[in-house]
Amino acid sequence: MLRLWLTRRWLVGTLIAIVFGMACFALGRWQWGRYVDKQTKATAIATNYDAAPVPLTPTLLDRGLTPERQWTRVTTTGTYAAHADLLVRNRTLDTVPGFEVLTPFTMDAGTILVDRGWVPNAETAAAAPPVDPPPTGPVQVTGWLRTGEPSLGRELPSGQLASINIADARAQRPAVGASDVYLVLGSQTPPTTDSGHRVAPLPRPTQDLGPHQAYAIQWWITMPAGLVFVVWAMRRELLARTEEGEAAPVAVKPKKVRIWDEEDY
Repeated sequence: MLRLWLTRRWLVGTLIAIVFGMACFALGRWQWGRYVDKQTKATAIATNYDAAPVPLTPTLLDRGLTPERQWTRVTTTGTYAAHADLLVRNRTLDTVPGFEVLTPFTMDAGTILVDRGWVPNAETAAAAPPVDPPPTGPVQVTGWLRTGEPSLGRELPSGQLASINIADARAQRPAVGASDVYLVLGSQTPPTTDSGHRVAPLPRPTQDLGPHQAYAIQWWITMPAGLVFVVWAMRRELLARTEEGEAAPVAVKPKKVRIWDEEDY
C-alpha cells in the first residue's frame, strides 16, 4: 500500500485531502467565533437589560463599551434637539420595513443620539415618513447604551442614514459628541405627545445563540473525511488488483519434444 500511496496520483489526492481538512478547521473556528460573539451578547443582555439604571456620566460615555457592557441600563435628564431627527433605513419590526428614529439629546454629560424607536416606511423609500416629535423642555430618559454600527458608505437623502454610525450622524448633526455610543430609549418623562405618527418602542433584543456551535462541531468532525476517503479508495484499488491477479489463467508451459522421442515413433 505504501508503494501505491507514493505514486503521483495518490500523493496529489492526499494533498487535496489535507487542504480540505484545513478548510474545515478554519470554517469551524469561524463558526465558533460567531457562537462566542452571540453568547457574549446574550450574557450581556441577561446581565444588564433588566438591571437598575445607573446615572449616565461623561466617564461612562468616554471610555466606550466593551462587549460585556453592551445594553448597560442608564438614566439621565436633558433636552431633545428640535427638528433634528435622523432616520435609519432598512429597519424591520415584525417583518414590516421602516426606519429607526435618532434624535440628538443634550445633557450635562454631552450630546448623545437617542434611538426613540421605529416608524414604517413612507410611500417611497426616498421620502421621510411623518414622525411624532420628541417632548420639549427637560426630559428624563431611561434606556440602554449601545456601541455605534459600522458605516455602510452610502449616499442617502439628507436626514437619512444607512446605519447607526455616529460619525455619519455627526456629519449631519455636528452637535453630537465624539463618543461612539448611543442610547436606545426605554421610557421618558414626560412622554411623547401622540399626533398620529407614533414612534413604536424597540422590542427586547433576542438572546438566541443560533446554530453556530453545532456548525463548528460539524465542520471539525468533517476534517478527516478527505483522508479517510483516500485510504478507502486506495484499499479498493489494491483489492481490485488482487482479484484481477487471482482470476487470470495460469499459463501452462508446453512440453518440449526431444528428437530421440520422435525417432521412437
